Amino acid sequence: MITIVVLFVLVALAIAFTLALGLGPLAIVPGVLAVAVVIWLLTGIARGATPGRAARRAHKPELLGPGGPDDPDA
Repeated sequence: MITIVVLFVLVALAIAFTLALGLGPLAIVPGVLAVAVVIWLLTGIARGATPGRAARRAHKPELLGPGGPDDPDA
């Protein structure tokens, strides 16, 4: 969902820069960023990597001990 919002903002910026007088060349920057994001997303989809899969691969944190300042069950 966030990716769609970011892409929408980048496309809106590209259109705004293109329509503004003298700022046409600056429309290349959001366009290049949008293409980079699309390539990044396609690479992630091709690998089968999802945000949930990345979260499941995360290591369990090492706590200081039971009852310590970082113990979530204290």
